[in-house]
Amino acid sequence: MLPNFEPQDHGMVGLSMGEKHFIQGGIAQDLRTDGRKRLTYRPISVETGVIAQANGSARVKMGKTEVIASVKAELGRPSSSAPDKGKVSIYIDCSPTAAPQYEGRGGEELSMELSAALRQCLLGGKTGAGAGINLSSLSIVEGKVCWDLYIDGLVINIDGNILDALGAAIKAALSNTGIPKVNVASTAPSDEQPEVDVSDEEFLQFDTTAVPVIVTLTKVGRHYIVDATSEEESEMSSAVSVSVNRQGLICGLTKRGGAGLDPSVVLDMISVGKHVSEELMNKLDSEIAAAEATMEEE
Repeated sequence: MLPNFEPQDHGMVGLSMGEKHFIQGGIAQDLRTDGRKRLTYRPISVETGVIAQANGSARVKMGKTEVIASVKAELGRPSSSAPDKGKVSIYIDCSPTAAPQYEGRGGEELSMELSAALRQCLLGGKTGAGAGINLSSLSIVEGKVCWDLYIDGLVINIDGNILDALGAAIKAALSNTGIPKVNVASTAPSDEQPEVDVSDEEFLQFDTTAVPVIVTLTKVGRHYIVDATSEEESEMSSAVSVSVNRQGLICGLTKRGGAGLDPSVVLDMISVGKHVSEELMNKLDSEIAAAEATMEEE
């Protein structure tokens, strides 16, 4: 059973029957209303270092969908169940300006659903046991000191495919993240909390090699598409989001939409998601590299 991610009604009210048929017919013909093919993304742009107080941050636009992610690193104590790992928390906030239906309670519900879906896709669920963000790299002294990463996302504008955009922004923000170098005093007895000295000047770049991208396949009629717009999402029967890293490993899965899916269809969607993820990963990596290069020039 796939974990369910259920945003409320997308609010795309007012589509006439003609518009609905136009959207569905175009997808069936592999020509969407904006001219894209079924497996083509809208233009993606990345800007890094957008929040000065954060250890890393990024703004990502996919078409008209726009999000910001920031990363804050703080010293913490590892959990007893994973003494050799650091901890990551992900929280998403939905700006009331993103879409009118997400003001107040609607925004809170969407924020909680997106936060849970991102934990599922990037950390392999609540425990963070799956592939994805490398928690071992956040350990400083086993069982005693680690880095806690607080990842915050802000949804600024919604025009479909919000989960993939947030996943991309988190990956870009982590690529932009510098973790301060830590020196541990070796004199502390083994049963005491060791003293640590955190550098203000030396930073290590967070390793994002295993951080996946999220590809959501939205089923409209008998076909599925990537990077659906809000209008296309209003016509969907279901959607499967698969997170895939550079090595082609599946890091997490989540489904939304009321319609059930035959296991063979899910497997096919995962296979297509893996194929599409490579292109998305390459595009995103080159956008992140360009954004980082622009930052260094400034």
